[in-house]
Formats: sequence, C-alpha cells, structure tokens
Amino acid sequence: MIDTGSAEDKGTSVSLDGKSVIFIGNSFVHYSQTVFKIIQKVLGQKERTGDKGYFYQLCRANGEEVEVTSWTFGGHTLDDMFGGNCCADRGCDGVDHLSYLTERKFDYVVISAGSRGCSDDKFAENIEKITNIFRGENPNVKFVYLCNVASYGISAYRVRQKKILNSLKGLEDKGITVVDWGGLVSDIITGRTAVPDAVMSYDKNSFIISKTEEDGFHPNLLSGYITSLMLYCAITGKRAEGQDYSFCGDTSIEPRFDLEAYRKKNYCYNGATTNFPEIFASPSDMRGIQRLIDRYLARRSYRTYNY
Repeated sequence: MIDTGSAEDKGTSVSLDGKSVIFIGNSFVHYSQTVFKIIQKVLGQKERTGDKGYFYQLCRANGEEVEVTSWTFGGHTLDDMFGGNCCADRGCDGVDHLSYLTERKFDYVVISAGSRGCSDDKFAENIEKITNIFRGENPNVKFVYLCNVASYGISAYRVRQKKILNSLKGLEDKGITVVDWGGLVSDIITGRTAVPDAVMSYDKNSFIISKTEEDGFHPNLLSGYITSLMLYCAITGKRAEGQDYSFCGDTSIEPRFDLEAYRKKNYCYNGATTNFPEIFASPSDMRGIQRLIDRYLARRSYRTYNY
C-alpha cells in the first residue's frame, strides 16, 4: 500500500542549544555529510570535535549552537571501536580507539554501526557496553540508534543484516531512541511509499551512490539530509515539515556541500546518473520528503519488523 499520510504533531519540543553530541559509526554516517569524513589515522578526540556537517548546520538553522564530535571510522563495527584492539582493515589495526576518547561527558550519543557477525547477543552486548561508558560520565545522557540497514540491504552486494532490524524494538524498550532512516529511504526506492506531491521520480540512485562496481551502497547527500533531519526531529520533537535545507548545497559554508561535484565524483560507474540535486531544487519534493519524515517518526514501523 502507498503511504502518503500527513505528518503528526509532535507536541512540546526541546532545544539542542549548548548541547554536545557524539556520532559513533562508520562511512554510512560520514559519506552523506551528516558529519564529515576524517582521515582514519586521526585518532584524537580534539581533532574530531567541532564538526560542521549537515546535522550541525540543521541545528544552526534552528538557532541552536551544538558541539558535534565525529567518532566515525570507515569499515568499523562496534567491536572495532569499543572492543579493545581494532580488527578493521583500515590502517588503524590494533588501535584501542576507546583509549583516545578521553572526554566522555555528552548530552547525546548517536550510534550507527553493527557488531561483527551481527548476532543478537553480540549487538546487545556492545550497545550495553557503550551506554554504560557514557552513563558513567553523565547519568542523564540520551542515546539514539541510527538504522541504515533497510537501505543498505536493498542497495548493497552484501546480505541484509536482519538481526539488527529485529533488535530495534528491544533498543527502544531500553530507552534508546530509534531513527530508522534506512526504512524510509528503502520504502521510497521500492515503491512501498510515495513522496507526497512529488514532481520528481525516485530510484536507488536518488539516495545511494554508484561509484564503482563494489561501492554502490553508501548514502548520498539527500540521504544525509534525511538522516540529519530525522535525527534532529526525533531528539527535539520538532516537525520536519518546513525545516531549512538551503545549506545542503551551499559551498560558501563548506566546499564539500557542492552537489554537482559530489554527483560527478560518486556517480561514475557504468554510466550511472542521479537526480538528487534536482530533488533538492524542488520545493514540492522536499516538502513531501519532510512530511514523510514526520509520518515515519510517528509510525515507528520498526517495532513490528520480523525477519
């Protein structure tokens, strides 16, 4: 069934002004400019603090100054980042990443990665380990899990990580906010939902890059905006509809926000094309995507996943 429902009211909102947020994850966070990619060998926390990616820009557009730390390392699992010696084949093998995370007092911890093997027990164990680390510094810290798996599953050459999807309800029951941006993107790509009042057509390349034969699964800048906005609204309770997105292609803010340069660099496999810059340029489509975000946040369909 096509879902074009209107957004739900979210009630009282909170401000992120003066708050600190850490993103823990891998390339599925920084490839889309939600936060910026940092060279793998830069391990120190100081160099990874003060990020000005899409999430920061969205907060800033709402008059909120937030300190963002990008604790993201390409190709890393939660085991690599919190399990002692890193086993990721990314030039930092053997490093104890946690030893570099010396200041652990944050207001919000945003997690976006799986566990090696993705077993239910291991994933739950790693999530609990992370929450305990940060609660030890701030008992009032709040946690969010960014779920990309549904999007990754339809676009990647790898098997969908079903166990993570089946763990989402359990995470929420433990007080962890779930933001299933991958589910929204996957539903648009597969036609299970439609963007209200859209004038553009949508396919995989509208949201996912096509850079090489092996790399056709990372999210693009439109997915990065969706990720950032869903996260922002889930935390603050504000509505997505009507939120600013003018910064997304503003190179005066950041050269990495150049939509055309991104398109040229990341859509070069076998004649691949994408229309995500045109979607950004369509007020009707962007408003429709924002309405869907409101709808999906209210609906919480991940609570009924059963794979």
